[in-house]
Amino acid sequence: MQTQPAPQALAAANHGSSAGGAPAGDVDASLVKEGYSVLRRRNQVLYCRTEIITGNRIATRICLTAAQIQDQKHDLVKSKDLLNGPALGHCVGSTCAD
Repeated sequence: MQTQPAPQALAAANHGSSAGGAPAGDVDASLVKEGYSVLRRRNQVLYCRTEIITGNRIATRICLTAAQIQDQKHDLVKSKDLLNGPALGHCVGSTCAD
């Protein structure tokens, strides 16, 4: 059984049918060091990781391209900066003056 690709992720539900491995020149070694396994599907190199999705108890294999992983990392940094940045016109906490 194979699932539809999500906008940012491809859940590889069919664990047995995909042949793994890609030529060494195509693989991003830094992603492999981060714990991703390499999978080639339809002439595209994917980096896979097993994750437990919030609300589920069963781990799911998530496969992304290197560009999608970089986009996720960029979005994470952007979100952290937004949360840690100054609140524009918003007062939060006990330091607010009435």
